Amino acid sequence: MTGRISTASAPSFLKCSQCSLGNLCLPVGLDIEDMKRLENIIDSSTPFADSTAIYTAGQAFDRIYAVKSGMFKTVIIDSHGNDHITGFHLPGELFGLDAIYPKRYVSSAVSLGTSSLCGIDYQQLETLSQDLPSLQRQLLNLLSKEVRTSNSLNVDFSAEQKLANFIVTLSSRYRQRGYSETRFHLVMPRRDIANHLNMAPETVSRLFKRFQAEGLLEIKRTDLTITNMNALKTMSGCIAEC
Repeated sequence: MTGRISTASAPSFLKCSQCSLGNLCLPVGLDIEDMKRLENIIDSSTPFADSTAIYTAGQAFDRIYAVKSGMFKTVIIDSHGNDHITGFHLPGELFGLDAIYPKRYVSSAVSLGTSSLCGIDYQQLETLSQDLPSLQRQLLNLLSKEVRTSNSLNVDFSAEQKLANFIVTLSSRYRQRGYSETRFHLVMPRRDIANHLNMAPETVSRLFKRFQAEGLLEIKRTDLTITNMNALKTMSGCIAEC
């Protein structure tokens, strides 16, 4: 079932000017009045339960989404019916950007755990960005970041480099949000990490055990602690954010 944003029973909308994620999301560089104009085209959701689909591949494109809390994953299905996870999206990050050109969502977006988001009507955003150069620049920056992240997944690295880079990149993204860069929860299941990195789940489990044995990290169920960041970065090659 696809979850559409509903604000009918939602708590009071946390405005962009009050949101701690404003320095990562679309409002970057906007003054108070311009931010109010942006807020007028944003809908804030009530929390979605785990595994709720926000949109599905092939659905007509009408908006992009910004994560407010929790995490979402985007998934494409190939011609053989196999799922491929293209990304995990943290608070302050946007998804749905790959639907701008085809005018249809090319992936499906699904909540991981209890999560919430903001929906931005793209047609209104496009019109507003023509009046606000800083908004247009930020949108282009986010699109460029999306391309860079996508390109990093296409680099032919070893399994250990891929997993190390995934952990280092996740650490950097948590740090940017004011969280600990050395201790965080792996919200996504191991099988999802393996799918995203195009690896077998058994390989991911084996590498986590090896990284622990080598003193790079400690992991207990979903709690991960990085114990040797420098060594992990060296192994990863830092092919994305470090």
